[in-house]
Amino acid sequence: MPTDNKNVPFRPLSGACEHQSDWDDHAERLMYALKTSFDAIRLDTPFYLVHGWDAQGTISSILEPKPSSLPERTAYEWRRKFQRDYSYARACAKDLQKKAKRGRRSVFVYTQSSTTVSRKLAHLWHGPFRIDKVHDDFRVKPKIDGTGYRVNP
Repeated sequence: MPTDNKNVPFRPLSGACEHQSDWDDHAERLMYALKTSFDAIRLDTPFYLVHGWDAQGTISSILEPKPSSLPERTAYEWRRKFQRDYSYARACAKDLQKKAKRGRRSVFVYTQSSTTVSRKLAHLWHGPFRIDKVHDDFRVKPKIDGTGYRVNP
């Protein structure tokens, strides 16, 4: 006669938990395996597998490793050098962004469009319109004299 085990509570075996100190090792290896496995949804390898265990910034990965056995003065000099290089890179990036924004204001590119296409669509255009009321991101009420059209894209 088989016994139904639905109501019997689960009890782990007495010898199964003998090596509790190994769980830290197993957890670390498991997390490393999860972080370095191929991602089937994004179809790429993760950052950890490409660049190493810890994610690093671009500047810190280029510079030599942090001094560990050197005196405090050398560590301070290394930290100051790192901060100086980082601030220089940030300043260069800000300058490039300012130049790009400045250039956008002064450059206008007009391409000549086909007039036949605009003639074909002319019966659909009743503009110019001004927005009278914005209901939400997708509904607006244009300001047209004598009408109450709603545009729902």
